[in-house]
Amino acid sequence: MVKKRIVSQTSYVDPSKAGQQKATGTGKVYRGTLEAQWECSACGRTGIPGRSKSCPSCGKPRRSEQYKAPTGKTAYLTPDELKVMGVDPTLHLSDEACDYCGSRLKPGTQKCPNCGAALGDVGYTTHVCPSCGRESNAEQCPACGAATKEKLIAHRQAQPQPTKQPPAWLRWLPPFLQKPQVLIPLLIILALACCCTISGIIASIPRTEIATVTNIAWERSIAIEEYQYNQHENWTLPAGADLISQEERIASYNQVQIGTEEECGYEESCTTISVYSHTERTCYDDGTCDEHDVYQDERSCTDEYVCNTVPVYEDVPVYQTWYTYQIWEWVNIQPAVTRGSDADIHWPDVRLEDNQREGARNESCVVTFTNAKGDSYAYRPPCTELHRYPLRSRWNIKRNMNEILEVQPEG
Repeated sequence: MVKKRIVSQTSYVDPSKAGQQKATGTGKVYRGTLEAQWECSACGRTGIPGRSKSCPSCGKPRRSEQYKAPTGKTAYLTPDELKVMGVDPTLHLSDEACDYCGSRLKPGTQKCPNCGAALGDVGYTTHVCPSCGRESNAEQCPACGAATKEKLIAHRQAQPQPTKQPPAWLRWLPPFLQKPQVLIPLLIILALACCCTISGIIASIPRTEIATVTNIAWERSIAIEEYQYNQHENWTLPAGADLISQEERIASYNQVQIGTEEECGYEESCTTISVYSHTERTCYDDGTCDEHDVYQDERSCTDEYVCNTVPVYEDVPVYQTWYTYQIWEWVNIQPAVTRGSDADIHWPDVRLEDNQREGARNESCVVTFTNAKGDSYAYRPPCTELHRYPLRSRWNIKRNMNEILEVQPEG
């Protein structure tokens, strides 16, 4: 389909519409259609109505003269007047025409109601006439007969692009996963996850090898408790404590409403409205002009002085008794510790005072095995079995990546 040619565009501000408002986002509002005018190039007469095909003064037909917007205010054309001019008022607002018979068409028409032409192939014109500018799909201009030039760029843009089908092995996936920008990162993540899983499986597979005991370390400790008469402070007084002093202290605060007050200040209030901006007048090569009122969205903000009643709170202290006291109690002091690097494991020698006693006993034993590659691994046997692992003795060890699982004598 070809577009009807625009011959002039003007705009003006109608003072009577200044400040006129419409709903937000109104944009353009069609006002009506006017009759264009033209000027005779032979005798110079001006203001000739657009429906006149020849000059009323000298009789010269209008050929190359361009239509112009009417001067001054004129009445909008009625549907009957448009029909007299050969313009269908119901289709006048369309800027499309049938490329075969020239009938005005509503946007998106697929079949011309006048000549029955299928218009899907001429939705975009592929040729343009270098002489008169007429667009068509013909190699010879239907208006002036000149040879047309191909509009290669417009034609390629108009051609529907074939839908690229994904490979057959991808068609079983959901549509959103068939997109490369989604599928490729997902495959990378899955590959990394598989590598991590395989590495973990390999690391967890036990392996057996010969290793030598290269180090022995053990430690035994006995906790020592001492009976002491100590001073403490707290919100509670334990049983058996000797009170030294007590006083009322603030333990916490409760928030209590004690009244209300009025808070005043300025608040910004904003509204958006569409306000009349100007009127556009567009004239076409069929002797008519359309007028549209253009509205622009404007945001208006004002500061309003507002007062609100708000509650007033006060922090009320909550008092409790704070105690200072002394009490007899068992206290952990420095433990007795002994260490060694041989199989002669023993407990530390402890000498207690009258106000002391033994607490918990703890022990830790570590045997270090080193394989032929020089890799060392720690093994923690029960300390009662430490004598079984003398230095430089050789063992069959079963281990995973970082931990010895089992040891057996060599052979």
